[in-house]
Amino acid sequence: MIHYEEHKDVSIIITDEQRLIIWANQQFTKMTGYSLSEIKGKKPSLLQGRNTEKSAIARIKENLNKEIAFHDRITNYRKNGEEYTCALTIYPIFNLEGNLSNFVAFEVDNNFVNPNDIELMKLDSYTGKKKCLSESEELKIHFELIGFFREEKPYLNPNLSLNEVAKKLNTNIKYLSQVINNQTGKNFKYFVNQFRVQEFQHLVSSKEMQQFTLFSIGQSCGFKNKSTFYNVILNHTGQTPKSISESLKKNS
Repeated sequence: MIHYEEHKDVSIIITDEQRLIIWANQQFTKMTGYSLSEIKGKKPSLLQGRNTEKSAIARIKENLNKEIAFHDRITNYRKNGEEYTCALTIYPIFNLEGNLSNFVAFEVDNNFVNPNDIELMKLDSYTGKKKCLSESEELKIHFELIGFFREEKPYLNPNLSLNEVAKKLNTNIKYLSQVINNQTGKNFKYFVNQFRVQEFQHLVSSKEMQQFTLFSIGQSCGFKNKSTFYNVILNHTGQTPKSISESLKKNS
């Protein structure tokens, strides 16, 4: 499991197979000055400048073409033009058919951080196309999973299954279970119910829903039966649905 608080100095970048950036974390913005909206769809080479080593560019390009995991260092530039030494570790990510789908890069400002102290940047356990997911592969699926749940709200389906979600993310149930267990410390059922609870808390405070019973609202959030609804809400929040509703009404 990746603990973000332990890796607060690590910039994480995910690209597609064409090496175009599709996601970067907040530390990347802090380190470079570029927001995700400014770099999305562009190549990481936008960070290169006047004193960027041609030899480093050539090595990185060669290793990317070989689709292997590797370390390197390169002189990059922040948005304000300031020069810094970037230590990086890049992993290729392969889909279930064994084809390249993404690259995940972990980067630090080598002027302040020693990459040898960062577990994410070690290649010791990486073997490429293997049956068990590496941390970087887990991270990619986890980001896709969270994005899928936030944007498409599959948890509203009371019969949602692990297999359905795995198919949607182009993975299998074994890998998806591994990701959820390792990245959240919970199982699939608990993970799904977290989103249902959040949806209930949002809807129960809405004036449009005041005409409905609490369980009716719970059903619209994906809860299938009344006992499960009440037990899940209580276990996740320490409050009953009624106490949550009354508390929100007082504060509105």
